[in-house]
Amino acid sequence: MPFSRRRRRIRRPISFQSFRKAIPIWLKEKLFQKSVLRNHLREIDDTIDWEEKLLFADHHQSHAASAFFASPFAEAAILTFDGVGEWTTTSAGYGSNNTLDLQREINFPHSIGLLYSAFTHYTGFKVNSGEYKVMGLAPYGEPKYAGRILEHLVDLRDDGSFRLDLNYFDYCTGLTMTNDRFDALFGGKPRDPSERLEQRIWIWLPRSSR
Repeated sequence: MPFSRRRRRIRRPISFQSFRKAIPIWLKEKLFQKSVLRNHLREIDDTIDWEEKLLFADHHQSHAASAFFASPFAEAAILTFDGVGEWTTTSAGYGSNNTLDLQREINFPHSIGLLYSAFTHYTGFKVNSGEYKVMGLAPYGEPKYAGRILEHLVDLRDDGSFRLDLNYFDYCTGLTMTNDRFDALFGGKPRDPSERLEQRIWIWLPRSSR
């Protein structure tokens, strides 16, 4: 939902630089996406009541629906992960016939998707674009940083939930994904995209033994 997402970005603590870059886009178009879409659709067909037809679903509800309703199963457990929707980054629930019930969620800024994007940035690829390259490189690497990730970045709990240590990230208050503390943890600055990739990092989260 466009307004819910804007509200999350406004309510979370962000830097002035980030706010200054984002607010013109919010005010120009993103807060008014429904009106923009409705007006465009009316130009195509003005005989339809687009105000009634045009609906917005929650981000993770849409993910869950696209997976479950297209599946061959009448019942299933449902788990969704991504960067962030409105507030939710992870959800778990149950699907039965034509209904969905998402019962638990983890909210921004704690996100496995944003953790993955942080490593996408750190390895020199473009966030929200280059994640597939990190995934493609992962099988050629070794999980040498798994313990470090679990010790410092992710508190993985026995019930499957998690929390990130936000002291290592900059995406809440700055303009980049990571910060100097993250760099120190992994031994250097993020790779320049123009440099040859010498070291591969495999993002692997084994079951917690704690």
